[in-house]
Amino acid sequence: MRKLSKNLLSLFMSDVVSRLLGFIAIAYIARLLGIEGLGQIRYGFAFLNYALLFANPGLTTIGAREIAKDIHNRRIIDEVMGLRIFLSGLIFLFFIIGLFLVPGQTNTKNIILLYVLSLIPFAFLMEFVLQGREEMEYIGISRLIQYGLYIVFLLVFLRSTKDILMVPVSFLIGYAAAAGFLFSIFLKKYRILTPKFSLYHWHRLLMVSIPVGLATIFNQVSVNLPPITLGVFHSKTEVGAFSASFAIIVMLLIVERVFYYVFFPVLSRQFVHEPKKLTGSFTILTRLLFSITIPLTVGGMLVAPQLIYLIYGAGYESSIAIFRILLLYFLIAPVTTIFGYGLVAINQERRFFKVITITGIINFLFIILLGLNFRGLGAAAAFCMSELIAVVFMKRELKKFVSFEVIQYVRKPVVAAFVMAVVLLLFRDWHVIALVAVGIFVYILILYVIKGFSKEEIKKLKRAV
Repeated sequence: MRKLSKNLLSLFMSDVVSRLLGFIAIAYIARLLGIEGLGQIRYGFAFLNYALLFANPGLTTIGAREIAKDIHNRRIIDEVMGLRIFLSGLIFLFFIIGLFLVPGQTNTKNIILLYVLSLIPFAFLMEFVLQGREEMEYIGISRLIQYGLYIVFLLVFLRSTKDILMVPVSFLIGYAAAAGFLFSIFLKKYRILTPKFSLYHWHRLLMVSIPVGLATIFNQVSVNLPPITLGVFHSKTEVGAFSASFAIIVMLLIVERVFYYVFFPVLSRQFVHEPKKLTGSFTILTRLLFSITIPLTVGGMLVAPQLIYLIYGAGYESSIAIFRILLLYFLIAPVTTIFGYGLVAINQERRFFKVITITGIINFLFIILLGLNFRGLGAAAAFCMSELIAVVFMKRELKKFVSFEVIQYVRKPVVAAFVMAVVLLLFRDWHVIALVAVGIFVYILILYVIKGFSKEEIKKLKRAV
């Protein structure tokens, strides 16, 4: 319990700070470059996300799972690193050729190229090893290094729209520094890295990792599709409006990332050594997630206009409605992640792949159809509908192996959030920062009064983990 608490606290605090730094960077870029400049940056960044996906088809997830089972498993580390180095080089070469052959604006091509250079440090990123070992403090420090350097370089070198290339350059420097730090920690613990460049070992590894990898690719292709769809068929202004809204959602999704990084190794270990604990773990995890996402969704919808103006200033009015719709996506996305990677933790990655494939195709079609016709609002609505389908399917598959209930535990967070909403409406003329503080206080107070989590349930949480 002490180790889990340490991991949860260290990763949460570091992720809060690093995400906040990253969010400040986005706000700085948005104000300095304007909505079109932000759209151009997010358009280029979307290509990096695709590159990283294909360079890592589920390898690190399987690697973290196997290391969680046995921290002395050097074989999985060597196999994962050998294959990832090869794939990163191959994908980088593919992008170089593509940028040379495909017509387009020179500045946009340069932005994409500078972002894709991050494949080089990515090939040596040892985050999955430390996740499997449940040494999250090192991952937390690496993120602080990454985003700290990123924002420092932006503040020093990004002065006007003429310096737009400094955005991907700053990102690359921060990413490389973080990867270098984790690699030094790895060498301290394992002394040497001996990546395996063997077709036989790669084939065996891919047979296990491809279901997870393809599922992740399908999911992330859909998530990163709106900037490209809006940029190709509409304008960079539309990309900027959507990206400004989605940047806030990404900040909020720190909840999802922390829960995944901390609890995935725990669930993997419980499946092998203490399978009876899984029911309690999934129940309490889902309850905790909804107790966080419900008030943030309700409160975010109420203060959306003030929040957008505070962060981005004038010119981002079109982001308000998009942001409100995306909050519904945020409400359920973390739960989908817990259910999905819960399947992977219990060696049911093929079922995970099946659900993600189906919902990924649905999301892809929704984004194309709604994004083309209703622009950013349509893309946001597509996210919400496909995520709702995904969480229903994931829960249905997971319940075949782990029996637990969720809906009955949502009532108290909903009641507390309703009271919070009434209070926020009564004081809606206050500054947004004051409203956020009041909302948090009221929600926690009401949840405590109505015993959202009793003392006995807190004891069950301790036993579950």
